[in-house]
Amino acid sequence: METQTASLLTMDTATDKEAVAAYTREVLDGTGWEVGAVHRRGTRLQPPDSYWSLFGIDINKDGEEDELRLVAKGALNETAWENLSARLKGVGAGRPVDPINGVGFPRLFPETQHAYWFYPFDPSMPNLHQAIDPVRVASVLLGTDDHTHVLRAARNLTIERIRYMPEIVGIQRYTLDLPGAPARVFGKVQPGGRGLRAMRIVDALWRASAKYPGYLNLPRPLGYVEDMGMMLEEAVRGKPVSAKRTSTEFRLAGNAAAEAIAVIQESGLEVDQHITIERELERLDRVAGQFAYILPEGHFLLKDLLAHMRERVSRTVEEEWLPTHGDLKYDQFIFHNDQYTLLDFDYFGMAETSFDLGKFCGYLLPSQPKDWAQTAGAEEVRSLFIQRYRELRPHATMQRFGVYEALALALRAMTFMWIQVPGWEEGAEAFLVLAFERLKSRLPE
Repeated sequence: METQTASLLTMDTATDKEAVAAYTREVLDGTGWEVGAVHRRGTRLQPPDSYWSLFGIDINKDGEEDELRLVAKGALNETAWENLSARLKGVGAGRPVDPINGVGFPRLFPETQHAYWFYPFDPSMPNLHQAIDPVRVASVLLGTDDHTHVLRAARNLTIERIRYMPEIVGIQRYTLDLPGAPARVFGKVQPGGRGLRAMRIVDALWRASAKYPGYLNLPRPLGYVEDMGMMLEEAVRGKPVSAKRTSTEFRLAGNAAAEAIAVIQESGLEVDQHITIERELERLDRVAGQFAYILPEGHFLLKDLLAHMRERVSRTVEEEWLPTHGDLKYDQFIFHNDQYTLLDFDYFGMAETSFDLGKFCGYLLPSQPKDWAQTAGAEEVRSLFIQRYRELRPHATMQRFGVYEALALALRAMTFMWIQVPGWEEGAEAFLVLAFERLKSRLPE
């Protein structure tokens, strides 16, 4: 445990804002670009092996401004470093680092067991850089290699980075200002064939949702670019449902979620991935092991919670197995003119009835409520969600709902540990205590 703590402290210093700024200045030396403010955009700690942080770096040159995204990834033990460094050497470490006109390949720092790389390089998405190449994207959107047409389109193409999660996903928005071409399209790059799988699922759900007009709204899939691992979707108007628990859009999201999951569960769609309660509990076993390194109290709370969850599972009958979204949360909905559109089907699978129900409810409560009204608003939406779902599926099997809601709350505690925000220890413990309460409580009437 002492070795783990020492490694993390060393890495914190080696990958803090000052170190990132100094490295970026070195990379940009001679280009005319100057480094401005550095912002930490995200962090994930995964003891006992790895850690990464994502930084936004403001740069400017002759009045022009831009932002770079840099990933700092490190290993917390020698074996993890050997694996990380070997992997990065195999995909470009050691090649010139040019985030302005080329590719921001990785640079390794063996003394501190960390590496830097710049988006759009990514070791798990080797062709992500093509997703921000105007000529390549224009060719894909037009469906042609005609040089003249492609170059004309490339000059009228705007590419915006929407979201980048290292080694998980890169989402870009493409706006093409040409007559007869798709005006606005999202491109989602993922490792492996996940994008193709998601496209096929959404396409099948489009057909199923036609039986229940207005209950399940989805983005329209446009195609899959195999060599880039990118799924294309028609852009959806609106914005994600906000975290303001007292807003009208948040309150109505409960009804929209109940209607959407009811349609998905009635769709009859079958897929290869099965989400079992045994696998989810084993995942929490690993999380409990991670807590042991940095928050012993959380470790003991989670171990006790797991024992009670397994006891509840052992004395309840297995629920009906149904198709499930896999990550049903309020912020997976886009809201526009009283219409809710459900996104992100990457985790779609077959699961027990209560899997998505428990997840949706487990993510309703605010992480750090500013006042009682935020918590009260979340509780009201929880009741409305369950009530509407039971109206639509009165014979649904929900005897394990408490287990799945407790599972979602425990995963929120895990997220607190990963992101290391100030006060994360108290937040993680609070969610574990609440998980106990939900496990023992009855469903709202």
